Amino acid sequence: MTEDSESQQIRMLEHVVALSERQTGLSAQRSEMSEVRSYLNAERTLSVWVRTALSTMIVGLAIDRFGLLFHRAPGATLLMPSAQEEILNAVSSWTCIALVLLGVIMVLATGIRFFAYARTWSRQHQLPPHHGPFMATTFAGMVALFGIILLAIMTMTAIYD
Repeated sequence: MTEDSESQQIRMLEHVVALSERQTGLSAQRSEMSEVRSYLNAERTLSVWVRTALSTMIVGLAIDRFGLLFHRAPGATLLMPSAQEEILNAVSSWTCIALVLLGVIMVLATGIRFFAYARTWSRQHQLPPHHGPFMATTFAGMVALFGIILLAIMTMTAIYD
């Protein structure tokens, strides 16, 4: 082997090593980007569950208010006996309470699960800019608090009506 061919093989080997190191770096970068996408997907999933829970609570409130309006419409004549009206009113009130309770359970469960995931994720990775684990769970907690207050109001209304 000549010296020229040896140096050419060494340069080729150095080039292969440099390419391998570059590919390893790109692979690590892609892996980290994939992890960030995973975190952002979890955040989006939480927002979808919060939206669904809030919608469930509002539908429950609408059922209760619509039932109340249906039975006590201003200027309307009573079409059904008082006992049937009371039963229908109680059913709409307790349906509202059940839907609001379902919404509260839904938002609390998803908020707690996301917080646990975010804490575990942040131990291994750097959080994306402007995405702390507390903002999304705080919002979920506020929606749960809204539901609990709504639940208390509706329960008192159902009991004292």
